[in-house]
This record gives sequence, structure tokens and C-alpha cells, in this order.
Amino acid sequence: MTASGPASQTTSVALDHASHAEHGHQATLEDGLDFVNTLEHERGHSQDHLSSMAAALDWLGQHDLMHEEAHRELVDRFSDDEEGAQRVLARVHRVRAAMRELVDASVARRPPEGRALERINRILRAPYSYYLVPSHDGVSLDHRHEGDPVEGALARLAESIAREVSQGHPERLRICADEECRWVFHDTSPTGRRKWCDMTTCGNRAKAARHRERQRSAEGAVTAG
Repeated sequence: MTASGPASQTTSVALDHASHAEHGHQATLEDGLDFVNTLEHERGHSQDHLSSMAAALDWLGQHDLMHEEAHRELVDRFSDDEEGAQRVLARVHRVRAAMRELVDASVARRPPEGRALERINRILRAPYSYYLVPSHDGVSLDHRHEGDPVEGALARLAESIAREVSQGHPERLRICADEECRWVFHDTSPTGRRKWCDMTTCGNRAKAARHRERQRSAEGAVTAG
């Protein structure tokens, strides 16, 4: 990400030892979808699990997307810079919304909105250095992120979704069929026909709703007769 980005302006932390350190792995598709689902919709209400910069940093750290040292320094920085924290948090939310649009568009088999695509492309420009490292069976490809740690984490999350919709199995991306949920998930079922994020919650609610509808229809038919 260039220096003109909001996060670059507010989080240019001197982390020589952390900003050039190795990350353990790329963000997985599950990480990317979990990030999108941090804005949760339930029965007409929305709950944002990243409602503060501290919560966002904790989430990134828990998903192994930020080194502990970088996490601590950013927490300290933002505790004294509420305005900066809000600017970066808004950036996190905008990238998350763009990722959500990328999934929604893929499920609907349509092009994503131009602004969302622009935001994804912008965050994907965060600089990386790729290199080979020894592994138990030879070598593997690893990378370093060079720059702001928040931008790097967002880039890795966006990349996980971008790779899936462009090179993976986008036909397996799903949005829960419950209109009051809309959770995004990856369908790993053998048939590829999973409709609900969780059969014990949304699936059962749908079954109960269908049962009530059948009862009403049956009672209406008896009354009419």
C-alpha cells in the first residue's frame, strides 16, 4: 500500500524488527470468510465484532495475522490516538465490506461493484518479499510483509478471497439461505448443495417455518371445506 493510504498515514510505526519479520503462513479461505462474518446479521439486527480498533487488533492477532510485538505496539499507539484509531478502523471496515461484496457477487454470478473491486485491488498492492525456506521434505515458499502490519494483515485476508473467486472453487462459496442470517461460508459437503450455515440453527428455523406454513395451509383447507 502506498503512503497515501489511511492506515499508512496513521500507523507508520517504527517496527524494523517486526515489519520485516516472517509470517507463518498465508491467510486461509476460512480466515477470510471469518473476517467477513465479523459483521454478523441476526434476525434484522447487526453485531459488529470489530467495533473498536482494540477488538480489530485482537482479532488479527488471534488469527495469526500479526506478530505479538507489532500488536502490542499498535495497541499502545492507538490508546493515545483515538482519532487515528478511528481512521484505521474505518479502513478495516471498508476492506471487509469490499470482501463481502466480492463474495456476494461470486455467489450471485455477477461482477462485483467497481468501488469494492478498486478497494480490493488497492489493498492487494501491499508489498511482499517471497523467498524459499527449508521444510521437512525440501523447501517451501514463504514471504515477508514490508510495511504497515494492519495493511499487511488486510492484504492477506483479501488475497484469500481473491484467490478463491478467481482461481479456486467459487461455486462452493455460499450465503446462508436464511434471509435473517446471511452468513458466508465454504460448502465442503460431498454433494455441494449445502444451504444453511448451521443446520441446528438456521436450518431448523427454516424447517420450523415450513412446518408452520403447512399447518396454516391445512387448517385453511379444512375451514374452506
